Amino acid sequence: MRRKIYLSIIIVVISFVNGLAQKISTTQFGDIKSKMNNVEVSKLNPKQLTVMDVSNEDMPEQDITINGITYHVVYYNNLKTKKLEVYSVSSTSKNLSTLSGIKVGSTLNDLWKNYKNYDISVKNNFDTRNNENSKRIFILNDIDNGSSLYFYLNKNTISEIKLVNESAYLNNNIYEN
Repeated sequence: MRRKIYLSIIIVVISFVNGLAQKISTTQFGDIKSKMNNVEVSKLNPKQLTVMDVSNEDMPEQDITINGITYHVVYYNNLKTKKLEVYSVSSTSKNLSTLSGIKVGSTLNDLWKNYKNYDISVKNNFDTRNNENSKRIFILNDIDNGSSLYFYLNKNTISEIKLVNESAYLNNNIYEN
């Protein structure tokens, strides 16, 4: 009888924890939305000091931890709004998953099963340091939202997921009044 109670409790806890997994779509990456600016992202974790790598002034980068998940955010300087807005956000956390359940640790076969009917591309990622093709990249394109999900694969297993907001950066027209 006690085993049944313990088993029931374990099942409830596992279901609850799985429900807490942050979701990824082509417009949102966990708590970070693709149209946010750096001030809005910083407000998601007000206790963490905002430190940015500004070695590239036009595309500063930041690592921020929100709800125990570390995100790497790259911003671009929006010439219209004069704000730093999210260009890409990535993570290696297993606590993030797509709406179809794909997460770090999923396989290339899982990606094919879930996204074979979508606009996808697969390419090799050349590692210039080791002079070899070290990883593959499975890219899910969302033309309507102007964004893409990049799944970085190491030995056919996802090691990192990245959301790239390409349309905002590409539409950053400096010739517009």
